[in-house]
Parts: sequence; C-alpha cells; structure tokens
Amino acid sequence: MTIANFITDTIKKIETLGIRTPENVDLNAAAEGILGMPEEILEAMEPGQIIGMLFAAIGHGIYDYTDWSWQPSSDQVYSFDVEAFDCSNMYTAFLQGISAITRGDLEFTDVTEDCSKVDYEKGCGIQTIRFQCNGQAYQYDAAVNYDWFDTGMLYFINRMIKEMHTGKSLYAVSDGYQCCILFYQTEEWSERFQQLFGMAPDDLGKEI
Repeated sequence: MTIANFITDTIKKIETLGIRTPENVDLNAAAEGILGMPEEILEAMEPGQIIGMLFAAIGHGIYDYTDWSWQPSSDQVYSFDVEAFDCSNMYTAFLQGISAITRGDLEFTDVTEDCSKVDYEKGCGIQTIRFQCNGQAYQYDAAVNYDWFDTGMLYFINRMIKEMHTGKSLYAVSDGYQCCILFYQTEEWSERFQQLFGMAPDDLGKEI
C-alpha cells in the first residue's frame, strides 16, 4: 500500500471510529502536508506516526497569535506540543483542552499558575497549578524542565477521573515527535481503536 493510500484508509478509519472532523480542520490539507515531507523522512516513518499526525490535526485547536490565546477545535480529540511556547500558561491551556474532550464531566474553574519558584534561565523549579474541578480544589506541582510539559500532569488528571467514577479514562497516542494526542473514552472504545489501527492507545489510567 502506498503512503497516499494508507492516509486515505486511515482517514476512513477515523470516521469509522466515530471521530468527527471539525469544520475548521481540513484533513486533506493535513494529508498533503504529510505527503509533502522529504521522501527519506516518509520512508522512515512508522504507520503509527502518520495515524498520530492525522489525529493531531483534528485536536490541535485554534491559536490567535494577536493575544496568544487558544481555543479547542474538537470535543473528541485534544493534541498539544509537549514543548510549550507560553510556559507560564501551558497548564491553563491544557486544562481547557481536557475540559473540551470530557464534554461536561470535568469542569475547571479558578485556574492559576504560580511561577514564583521557577528559574527560567536555568530551566528548573516548581510551577504550581491550582484549580477547582467540579467544585473540588486541586493542586499540582509541576517539575520545570525549561519549556517542557510535565507529563506527570496526565496521570494526576487521570487520578481525578478515577475518583469521579465516570467510566472513562484518558488515552494517548503520539505522532512520533513532540505531539501528545489525548482521548477521553471507555475501555471498549480503546479496544475498537486497536482493532481498526492495529495499535493500542496508551491507557494513562493504568499508571495510577
């Protein structure tokens, strides 16, 4: 199967999985972007990378660079670069993305990020995120490593989800580079994902 045919087949499987492509997202353009990559890179890519890239396009969100704001593009897929360009607000945007894909199960309010214990020049310290979720107060102390997202936050959120007994969990796939793609779904959905794509999404809840 050619890479072009593989991409076309993957897009059909995404639709079969029940993932809607937002009106402001053009998967065909994303496909053309992949096919436009240098031939040696395309030949070295694993199928999972291409699958991840297409999901990432759906959940990447919409940036307004005039005021550096971000809005979710999907209520089923949330994708983000684990190397942030706005370090002091990266977790605020993250919770916004999680809120979008949980579709009312998790409502975040009063989000603050305390960067007073961060040394940006040395790229170290603790960034404290405080917020309310469904009326309950939470705090996460993120380890700072320059502009990289502390992935421990993923497991922290899944611990919250487990406590709320929603019957769902965060599942993750990657594009093979720096993009983390998240879904909020059931175990049955995860099994269907594996049947369609031949790979299992990471169940972040199993690390709890």
